[in-house]
Amino acid sequence: MNHADLLVNGDRILPALLRDIAEARRTIHLSIFLFFRDPVGEEIAAALSRKAGEGVQVRVLLNREKTEMGDPFSTGEKRMIRHDPNVHYDPTDVDPLCEFLCKSGAQVVDTNIDYDREVKVGDARLRSIGAQIRDTIAVDDLHVDHRKIIVIDGRVAYCGGANIGAQYLFHDPFDPRKDARVEGEERKKQGLREPWWKWHDSLTRFEGPIAHEIDTHFRDRWILDGGADYQPPEPLDGEPRGRPIAKAEVLLNEPNDQPNQVRERYVELIRSARESIFIENPYLYHPAIVDALVAAKAARPSLRVDLMLPARIWNDNSFAHDAQQHMYSRYLSAGIAVYEYQNHFNHLKIAAFDGRFSIHGSTNLNYRSLEDDKDFELVVCVEDEGLARQVLADVRDVDLQYAKRFTRRDLRGLRGRFRVRTRDPRTVFLLSRRVL
Repeated sequence: MNHADLLVNGDRILPALLRDIAEARRTIHLSIFLFFRDPVGEEIAAALSRKAGEGVQVRVLLNREKTEMGDPFSTGEKRMIRHDPNVHYDPTDVDPLCEFLCKSGAQVVDTNIDYDREVKVGDARLRSIGAQIRDTIAVDDLHVDHRKIIVIDGRVAYCGGANIGAQYLFHDPFDPRKDARVEGEERKKQGLREPWWKWHDSLTRFEGPIAHEIDTHFRDRWILDGGADYQPPEPLDGEPRGRPIAKAEVLLNEPNDQPNQVRERYVELIRSARESIFIENPYLYHPAIVDALVAAKAARPSLRVDLMLPARIWNDNSFAHDAQQHMYSRYLSAGIAVYEYQNHFNHLKIAAFDGRFSIHGSTNLNYRSLEDDKDFELVVCVEDEGLARQVLADVRDVDLQYAKRFTRRDLRGLRGRFRVRTRDPRTVFLLSRRVL
């Protein structure tokens, strides 16, 4: 049986993750988009190094170039860590961290690769996947492995929105009533640790067969990105810590000739919802999702639809936020409730439908994640009333207390802003930097 535990915010995620790493006996596999060399990144790297020294096979997938760029949009990492008086180095320079891990016996593979190269592996299935990706991708820089998954002993798996870095993971909780930067400045003046601008984020911890399945997807990407082949051991047994869940399914996005699995499932769940829809996402503006939400509310006026999005002042991507706000008028006209989470950047990528289904993973609801020529993403779709209601109680109902609900009056101040409606703003940004 599968089990799950929803971990909201870094102060719940980090202790659980460090405990699972410490208890690893055979393998630790991380596929992380951004892995910063800040105090949290170094703490996790030190934990991985200790396990590698004990003989645990540690494999890490990360994007070196995008970490150095900060996404390539600014996550605020450099400025935030300069604010910490105890750190005197560039946290986006990840090379020393990778060298440290490799010297300890861990294996590190860069996901920022040349997708045009022919994948030479013995497995015919992997050769086929590599060929589909090679035939689909036209410009390497417009595709990234955006997944955030961690699998330990094939038995425990984490997936969600949080990368490895001080804004995502931390020991001391933030105060949702305070502006993140004001709170960081207060902590600095008081000489407290972690004077950072902390984000609102989550990872969901899974145990059971679903973790082993996620581990097989890690192996596929590891080999296709150039890592040495290996035979995954059978998952170890252990006493589960999360709540039992009825049914869980892994959904993948990859640049290939197949429809986008995550987009199709979102649209299916939106169309079939009869009681409620709750979506919390930092970038929600893909037309397929917007159209499905408006149509569902029009067809069933009693349907409760709540969208929880970040506020512009704390969003790390102003272009994407403008594209997102462009849709607000349609939502409000349809009777959909739109909220913007205040004070801290809201980076969760989670949803619940009818108090029965929930989605947990790395996928933004934008063009980058939901087109057919998409980034690499992974989510877990769970059919379980207990977990779905936990999402509603621990995320929706809590976050409503710290959010501003938009009204038509609020829309008046949004006129005249630059908005990209036909393609992801990140593409425009990359074009402007002449990376194509």
